[in-house]
Amino acid sequence: MVAHRPTYEGSTLLYVEDEQITRETVCTVLGRRFPGLAIHSTENGAAGFKLFQELSPDLVLTDIKMPVMSGIEMARGILALDPGVPIIVTTAHSDTDYLIESIEIGISRYLIKPVETDKLFSAIEECLEALTLQKELKAQQAFVRKLSRAVEQSGSGIVIADRQGTVEYVNPRFSELTGYPAGELIGASLWTLRQLGELPAGLIESAAEWRGELEGVKKGGEPYTGAVSLSPLWDELGELTNFVAVTDDITLRKQSEHEIALLNERLEARAHDLEKVNRDLESFSYTVSHDLRSPLTKISGFCQLMQELYGELLDEQGRSFIDIIDSEALAMNRLINTLLEFSRLSRSELVRQRTDLSEIAAEIAGELRMREPQRRISFRIPEGVEAEGDPDLLRVVLDNLLGNACKYTGKKEEALIEFGVDEQGGESAYFVRDNGAGFDMAYSDKLFGAFQRLHSDAEFAGLGIGLATVARIIQRHGGRVWAVGEPGEGATFYFTLPPAPPQDAEGTKLA
Repeated sequence: MVAHRPTYEGSTLLYVEDEQITRETVCTVLGRRFPGLAIHSTENGAAGFKLFQELSPDLVLTDIKMPVMSGIEMARGILALDPGVPIIVTTAHSDTDYLIESIEIGISRYLIKPVETDKLFSAIEECLEALTLQKELKAQQAFVRKLSRAVEQSGSGIVIADRQGTVEYVNPRFSELTGYPAGELIGASLWTLRQLGELPAGLIESAAEWRGELEGVKKGGEPYTGAVSLSPLWDELGELTNFVAVTDDITLRKQSEHEIALLNERLEARAHDLEKVNRDLESFSYTVSHDLRSPLTKISGFCQLMQELYGELLDEQGRSFIDIIDSEALAMNRLINTLLEFSRLSRSELVRQRTDLSEIAAEIAGELRMREPQRRISFRIPEGVEAEGDPDLLRVVLDNLLGNACKYTGKKEEALIEFGVDEQGGESAYFVRDNGAGFDMAYSDKLFGAFQRLHSDAEFAGLGIGLATVARIIQRHGGRVWAVGEPGEGATFYFTLPPAPPQDAEGTKLA
């Protein structure tokens, strides 16, 4: 097997020799012998010193006797700049004085001319191998310093103990966390270190990794909760050498989890209460539907019977009283129906699908025109406005909004009602706009409350439940509803409908 020869990739050599043929020959030989070595050459010490300053080579090979500046003078200048750079000198037997001087300034490698290639190669290899070891040592030292800084500056508390569990080191974060300086902790037993918390028994024998939560104690006696991980350390022979414990203060997180658990318990209790209230509301709705509508039906029936049997016996005022009683009974019945419908909207199942709002709005506009054929009403409804939502409930929304717009433009000779969609704040805002009575923005907070009205029955008839119904439906969809207006200048009602949540391949909603 042929031994792998190092290439010394990335290393550089400066060769200084005044004889051109010798210089070129040696450069060629060295280039073949050390293919990864970058070789720079020059003809005298002055040029060599300048080149060294420019290139900072790893190794210098130089002749001693040269014009302009000798190799000894150049070496003295180089070592003044970098005392650690290895320098190999070549000298003749007659250059004894120069050789002694080179030894005195710290040059320990020299070759007697004529230089044998094997000796030259060996000297260079020794220097390059020493340089490689130095680089590796520096890299290791830099890595160790980096690890040391990481441990010292870590945001987690770190404790290092020997194989018996005796604490050898604690980092600043652990001292900061517990309030104990390192001097008071070093030498203590890791297994009984109350500042860390009580580790499970048997870990020292099993030398196993462990993770968990421990209750530690600070210097003032204040307890804290730490998320602790314990790991054994092994040497290259597989022998246990140390234990490392890393802890993070999770006291606030545990307190938050406890508070969330209590909040969830209260919410669960509240949910049970709401469920009971809903059952009571359903029972009340049944009572309203059955027990209240039945008497109203009788009142209305008896009014009609009195009109038919005794109408001729009554004067005009008496007949007017009966009409009022019948009218109020019918109004009460309509109010009960409205309340029942409003309650149903809160309990009905929400079915989301892609819905054509333009088509629904156009159908409602046609119905409104048929109810009041004598009026001049213009509707502007663009095609293709769609949204994700329950089609039946969204029809109720548009029916109320377009119906309101139609009602509150009743005193306009030419009513203009528009449905559309705008982009506001990165989301689609659907709107119904009219040129009707409008409203004072100072009272806008009352618009969407049940039985809250900004106009009297004498101005515009109504029960005050339509916009509350709109708000309830949009909120169930996860959207928002608001309005802007000005007295006598019309109003615009907006609502948003968030997109449906994504689903997996089987149709399950994803969080």
